[in-house]
Amino acid sequence: MVSVSPTGSAPTGSAPTGSAPTGSAPTGSAPTGSAPTGPAPTVTLSPLLLPMPDEEPANCSHPDCPDLLRVELSALRHALSGEPPATHIAPSDEVDRARHRWFVGHHAAFAVWQLQARALHAVAATPEPAAQPAVIRAATLYDAYSVLFLYSGSCSPELYAAVVRPHISAAHPAFSGAWARDHAAVPAALRVVRARHPAALLAPLTRAVRDNQRAHMAVAGKLVPSGASLLQQAGRHPANITTAAEHDLYDAYFRVHRQPVCRLGYETQLVRRLAQCASDIIGYGLGPNPDGCPERFTHDALSLLTAPAEHIAARQAPTPLLTKEVTT
Repeated sequence: MVSVSPTGSAPTGSAPTGSAPTGSAPTGSAPTGSAPTGPAPTVTLSPLLLPMPDEEPANCSHPDCPDLLRVELSALRHALSGEPPATHIAPSDEVDRARHRWFVGHHAAFAVWQLQARALHAVAATPEPAAQPAVIRAATLYDAYSVLFLYSGSCSPELYAAVVRPHISAAHPAFSGAWARDHAAVPAALRVVRARHPAALLAPLTRAVRDNQRAHMAVAGKLVPSGASLLQQAGRHPANITTAAEHDLYDAYFRVHRQPVCRLGYETQLVRRLAQCASDIIGYGLGPNPDGCPERFTHDALSLLTAPAEHIAARQAPTPLLTKEVTT
C-alpha cells in the first residue's frame, strides 16, 4: 500500500521500513527522494521483470522456461497442501512478515494488473454473444487483486504507522500508488468495456469491481483512519499528471525492472509470488476482516488468489491445483 487513503479507489502499495532489498534499478531521472535501502526481507525476493504496460510478452526462445514454470506450479501445489518449499515460507516475526507481505503482495499485484488490462481488452474486442467467458476471466482477476490488496494491507494500523509509512515517506514525501505504471491501463480498459457491452452481460465483472472498491476502502480506512494520504499531505492532488521520473521511482522502490519478458517467464514470476502469498496465508492467516470488506475475500482467499495460477496450470497439465478455504 502506498499512500493509503480511503478517499479514492486508486491502488496503493509500499514497502516497510528497512525491507527494501538493494540492487540495480531502472534508469531515468528521479524526483526528489530515492528508494531507501536496508536489509533484505527474510524470504529472498528477486527483482520483478516486467514489460512496459503497453507491451505484450516477448517471444520465448529459452529452453529452460517451460521447466521453470513447472517448478513454480509444483511449489504452489506443495504450498496449498501445507508443505511449502523453504523459499516460500513467510517470516515468523510479525514485523518481518509485514515487510514480506508488502513486497511479495505488491509484486504479484503488478503482474495481475497487466493481466487485468489484457483481459479487459479481450472483453471489449469480443462480440457480445461470445464475450461471457472473457467477462468471467476479467472478474476473477479483479478478485485475485482484491485478495492481494487485503494481504498486503493485513498488518495492524500500529505497524503501518510505525514501520510502513515512515519508509514510504523516506522514499518520497508524496509517494503515491497513482505512480504505478501498470494500473492506469485497467480503469481505462474498463471504461471501454462498459461502453461496448450491456450491463447484464457484465454483471460478474461489475460485482468484482464493486467489491474491489469496497476492499480498498476497508483496508485504507483501517490503516489510515485520518484518510490523509502522503500525496495529499504533500499538497498534491491525485488528479495531477504523474511524471516519468515518478513512475521510475515507483519501479525502483519495488525493484521492478522494465525489459522484454516472455510469457512463460512472466507467468513463472507471478506463480512464484502467488505461492509465497498462499503459503503465508495458510501459515498465519489474514487477520480480522476489515470493516466493510466483502467476507468472501477472507473466507475464500486461497481459491480467489490462485485463480490466475489455475488458468496458467490448465495449459500445462490436466491436474488442478489443490485449494482450500481459509477462514479468519
